[in-house]
Amino acid sequence: MNLQPLFDVKERLEYAAVAGVSLLGEDFRLQRAAEGLKPLAAASPVFGRIDGGLAKLLAAPPEQRPGLLLDVLALVDAVAYTQAKTGAEGELEPLPLGGGVYHQISYGQMEPLLTALTTTGGGRMELVKSAWENHPEFFEDYRVLPAVVAGLGDSYGELAELNARVLAQLGPQVVPAVKKGFDPAGKKEMARRVEVIAAVQGEAATPWLREILPQAKKDVRAAVITALGGDAENTELLLELARSERGASRDAALAGLARQDGPQAAAFWEGELEKNSQSVKFLEPAHTDWAIRLVTAGLRRRLEKFLDGEGRPTYEEGTDLTAWCWALGRKDSPVMLDFWRWADSRMEEIDRIEDEKDRTLFLGVKLTDKLLDIMRRTGPGPLRDYCLGLFDRRPEMTRYLHISFHAALLSLPAAEVYDRYGSYILTKKPLLGAERKETLNNVLLRALGEVYWRNVQVLSGGQATAQPLDARWVERLVHAACKPNMGHYYPFGGGDEVDGFDKALMELANPGDPQQRALLVPYLRRRMVETGSWNSFTRYLLRFGGSPQGALGQAMKKGKPAAIYYVWDVLNESYKALPAAEVAELCREVLDAKWVRPQGREAAMAELALPWTMEQLKAGKPFPEWDEWNKMRP
Repeated sequence: MNLQPLFDVKERLEYAAVAGVSLLGEDFRLQRAAEGLKPLAAASPVFGRIDGGLAKLLAAPPEQRPGLLLDVLALVDAVAYTQAKTGAEGELEPLPLGGGVYHQISYGQMEPLLTALTTTGGGRMELVKSAWENHPEFFEDYRVLPAVVAGLGDSYGELAELNARVLAQLGPQVVPAVKKGFDPAGKKEMARRVEVIAAVQGEAATPWLREILPQAKKDVRAAVITALGGDAENTELLLELARSERGASRDAALAGLARQDGPQAAAFWEGELEKNSQSVKFLEPAHTDWAIRLVTAGLRRRLEKFLDGEGRPTYEEGTDLTAWCWALGRKDSPVMLDFWRWADSRMEEIDRIEDEKDRTLFLGVKLTDKLLDIMRRTGPGPLRDYCLGLFDRRPEMTRYLHISFHAALLSLPAAEVYDRYGSYILTKKPLLGAERKETLNNVLLRALGEVYWRNVQVLSGGQATAQPLDARWVERLVHAACKPNMGHYYPFGGGDEVDGFDKALMELANPGDPQQRALLVPYLRRRMVETGSWNSFTRYLLRFGGSPQGALGQAMKKGKPAAIYYVWDVLNESYKALPAAEVAELCREVLDAKWVRPQGREAAMAELALPWTMEQLKAGKPFPEWDEWNKMRP
């Protein structure tokens, strides 16, 4: 039995329910669908009832049509439901080995991620990043994993690199998919495949790397040679390649040799740095004793040459100094600590180093940034203790506050950290000593911008703090009187931007702390209306147990015209946290704001979808999927 006429009738009745019964008499498509149903009506009593209901509806006066429409639509829905089935023709076959696994996740949930991975345009990076943070299981799925592998060749390089990191973190299960279709003479996409396999397999990748090396070309060859550095057994091969290769391939051999240890590697690097000072950049990730000794001694010698102010570095010498600063990497040892003590004793002189054209090289700032990074990454010990007291010993060096504050977060009880540093955040404009106080305020706010709440702990630069933050920080920050420029961000993949201060505050606060929630909800509602960032602040409010009701419409009118998908998405997220009646009121606010953009007739679509959604919610039905809204596009 051909049931298409039944589904045609169902579609036209649903349209009538949205568009209004006043147009029923002019709906020739409904009349044509009713005619098409008559053969079914003759064959089955239930279809006869539908046919009779349609005839009565089309002949009824306008005031009776709403009730009759609902009656016949309910009957059509019930019959259509009984006819539904799932399945596909053919034999069941297992999924290909290594091509991903099956997860019971609807295509509708995955569709935005798949679209981001397989299309072009803006906003994709944030969408993929958000999906990875919130739903990592999506990336294992057989529908998504091949798209992530193909995405290693994405035209947007940052997204391609993100895909590589995702694959590396998924682990050994991705290796078959990454090796499938591998071309050693390929381009950057194939080089990224090498990097993923090396990251996943480590030393176990060596046989495969040696096998493909003779055929590898250009980017792929460089990636293979670099990856060979992950195995201590490859020192001889890398020394040979450093002698025979040129250009990027020789650089790759140097990168590989920087990961080796032993007298052969140390002797090679002493000679290499004598001939090619800029090669020190390859030692940035090295942690061996010989690498620490070479880098610290070499950098100190180069800095001392200019500390008296009589000599000025040339442009090339300035570039060389910067390269040696960055080569400090994340090294830690007694030798390294001695270097930092020496650098601190000469920091004012290092700050004053200018090149031959009177341009400052910011070498002191570069060294201070590097010290902070090393301290956070190398764990408890003498270096962290040294950093903890750095600002107390040198309060005139205001940037040291940044380092000592993070050392305190990683070392001290939360209350003690606040007691030592909380007063630096200004809650009113200072009258005396304003310049220094505002400078310290700005330094500390930027330091707090590097603190994040993740699940059950607080992170400072990726490292767990000694304790979660004292709640008094949030109380002080919501009343901050002086805010530096901390940039602007799109934390939820598009729609609107958020000031860097607000983003930092939202990320360091604990959503599970009632005291912090009580402070943040009114702050977020106020900032939502002030900035017009309705999308982001609604999500922040939901995170902290609040509601945007009463502020959503006001905020929309202040911001840019809203894209209809973001409207649906933010209402859908609201439905997960708020009562259905409250979400219906949010729909009303959006409708009254009349601020959905007109492109693609999105505004007209909103005029249909929002009232219909309100009726659905009032009838106890769930918030609709995006596809249901999208069908209403005129």
